Amino acid sequence: MEKIMADLLRETLEELGRYAFPRFKRELSKIQPEEQYERIKLESLMGLSRAALAELLCSHYGQPYCVKVTVRVLKAMGRSTLAYALLRRLTDGANFVELYKQIVIQQASNVANVIMALLRERVLTSEQSDSIMSERTNQKRMQKLYELVPMWDVTKKYCLYKVLCATNPILTLAYTAVQAQGSIILKDPWEDIFYPQGPQKHTAELQCEL
Repeated sequence: MEKIMADLLRETLEELGRYAFPRFKRELSKIQPEEQYERIKLESLMGLSRAALAELLCSHYGQPYCVKVTVRVLKAMGRSTLAYALLRRLTDGANFVELYKQIVIQQASNVANVIMALLRERVLTSEQSDSIMSERTNQKRMQKLYELVPMWDVTKKYCLYKVLCATNPILTLAYTAVQAQGSIILKDPWEDIFYPQGPQKHTAELQCEL
């Protein structure tokens, strides 16, 4: 998922101004991560562009923890609005994947390209990809893909959404416009959104109001 997620983090970092971006690096170097992760030292961050830092966050912390760390740093800087904007983009994508499941299964085209993109992003393993592609029709392939979705965290669902945007733009544009009319704002995004909890509970939590 490194390219899609790195793009998302880069776009967030681009919202930081000339002085805020160096402060982000300083705050990042102070963050004490969870036990299985190592802190990134400030000297490793000096001179990095926004794109390079986004890639480092993804490679160093992996998904979904790179998003969690980014949110922690933004909140430590007092940039809660930007933190929530990042999380909302994730959850909007995840909601699309869940709410329009049947539509995606029935109408998605270029499914081979969808599967290949998910394989490149490491959302799917080669075994999963081969199993899905063994089905003969687009609908059956999408049905098999969606058997995996309830076990995915929000970042993987977001990756599927972005892949659908690239491979099925007419489909996603039509229903994203409908979705945008609703209210999908996070109440407390700190812990639960990063891990799968079953599609119904997960979707309900993502749709709660701030």
